[in-house]
Amino acid sequence: MSRPFIYLAGPIFGCTEGEAKNWRADFAAKLAQHCITGISPLRCEPIVGERYDVAYDDPCFGQPKSILAKNFVDLQRCDMTLAYLPNTEPGKVPSVGTIGEISWAYALRKPVAIVTQDPFLTKHPFISQQPSWPVLATLDDALRLIVGIFGGYAGGRNV
Repeated sequence: MSRPFIYLAGPIFGCTEGEAKNWRADFAAKLAQHCITGISPLRCEPIVGERYDVAYDDPCFGQPKSILAKNFVDLQRCDMTLAYLPNTEPGKVPSVGTIGEISWAYALRKPVAIVTQDPFLTKHPFISQQPSWPVLATLDDALRLIVGIFGGYAGGRNV
C-alpha cells in the first residue's frame, strides 16, 4: 500500500502566515513520523501582505478559480481529510472554505475527521453529520485517529 495522504483543511482567509501554517506544519511533522504525508492547501500560495486574502495577482495559483481547482485536486487525491476549525472569535465568520472542503470530501466519499470545540459549529449539521467520526476536541485526538487508521499500513507505530 502506498504512503497515505491527509488533506489538512482549516482557516486561511484572514489569517496571518503563522495562524494558517504553524498548526499544519506541526501536524504534518507528527504524521511524517508514522510515514503519513500531510497535504497543505497553502502549497504554491505565498502570503501577500500581512494576512491571506481570497485572491492575489497570480493566474496559476492566486485567483479564486485556480485556488479552488488546486485544492479540489489535492483533496480528491488524498486518502482522508482533517478539518481543523478553531473557535471563531466573536464577530468573525467560521472558515467558509473549510466547510466547503468538508462537503467536497463527504460528496467524494472520502473519510473526514473534524476538530473543533466551537459550540456554534458542533451543532451545525454540516459539521455534526458529514464527518466519518464524531467531532474531535483536539488535534492530538485527530493524530491518534489518523495514525490508528493509516499508521499500520505504512509501517508506523501506535501513538
